Amino acid sequence: MTIVWVNEEGIPFNTTGFFARLSRGNTVVSTANFDRFGVIRFNNITTLTNATFTLRIFRSADGALFRTRTIPSGVETFAVIG
Repeated sequence: MTIVWVNEEGIPFNTTGFFARLSRGNTVVSTANFDRFGVIRFNNITTLTNATFTLRIFRSADGALFRTRTIPSGVETFAVIG
């Protein structure tokens, strides 16, 4: 599964130094680092997804939580806006 983090105009953020976790319920399913172009790939999540996931985006330097989003089942790519 691929996640893209973009601003309101659809332009990807420079996401150097950020990572994200996907979880189902209280179980972390996958963790990965963003590249500098606003993209992260969770290679162990097959698409189209067959489950709902919670995505949490953190800053690597201090672990600060920046965004939380719910990703519905049936998607291949998901955009976090803002």
